[in-house]
Amino acid sequence: MLNNKQLEQVIGGISDASKIALSYYRKPDLSIITKKDLSPVTEADLISNQFIRQFLQSHFPDIPLISEEEEKEDYEIRKTREYSWILDPIDGTSEFIACNDEFAINLALLHYDHPVFGIISIPAKNLIYYAIKGGGSWKINPDGVRQRLPLTVSDHQTSGKLKVLISRSHASHSEQEFCNKLEALGWLLDVRPTGSAYKHVLVAEGTAHLYYKPGICWEWDTAPGQLIIEEAGGSVLRLEDGAPLVYNKASFQNPGFIMWAPGAFIPL
Repeated sequence: MLNNKQLEQVIGGISDASKIALSYYRKPDLSIITKKDLSPVTEADLISNQFIRQFLQSHFPDIPLISEEEEKEDYEIRKTREYSWILDPIDGTSEFIACNDEFAINLALLHYDHPVFGIISIPAKNLIYYAIKGGGSWKINPDGVRQRLPLTVSDHQTSGKLKVLISRSHASHSEQEFCNKLEALGWLLDVRPTGSAYKHVLVAEGTAHLYYKPGICWEWDTAPGQLIIEEAGGSVLRLEDGAPLVYNKASFQNPGFIMWAPGAFIPL
């Protein structure tokens, strides 16, 4: 667990990484590579990864790093680690390339299989969100003012309306089927395609009621967002059994899940 000094160090490091990412944002000759899984990676992903790795090694030399952009340790070794960092140096690379301001930097500290600290930066909006297990969730605004999450109380029970987030770049027919189900239950929907872990913090602050994700998603995509939502009073539950997501598994792939805003859980 992080003490106050370490917390501020990590916030400062992620803030610096955000500035580095922004130095590549809207770059006309941005270098883009297609990975084996056909997803894009840019020079900004790699530079952000390098900076954050060096920062963590300097301040937390005994805690290993799991990064989307690096080779992973064998599971037999990983599962013995009490603490591990897990990182997505640019979450929403497609959003970064599209220049729609909805990319993020995701970092979480895992204690065995669950996050105990999480931080998400939205660099283009100059916003940082973070949570410590048992310490609540917080938003740092561009002026430096910190607000405890959630920012709003859900009014869906009285309004009959739900703000539903879906992936901007990876949505499928399953999201439409889910929305059809909610409408059949009598809910009026405001469906908003949104990029990266920006969806997670919008749910945590109460701006949206839920985020539905039935398709492929990875642990580094969700680890900080899950803790930020949970510490704000919401939940992140697997579609298959209603249990929370767990981390540092043999496979880093998440099952389908729903992120619920504080006070917005609806039995389906």
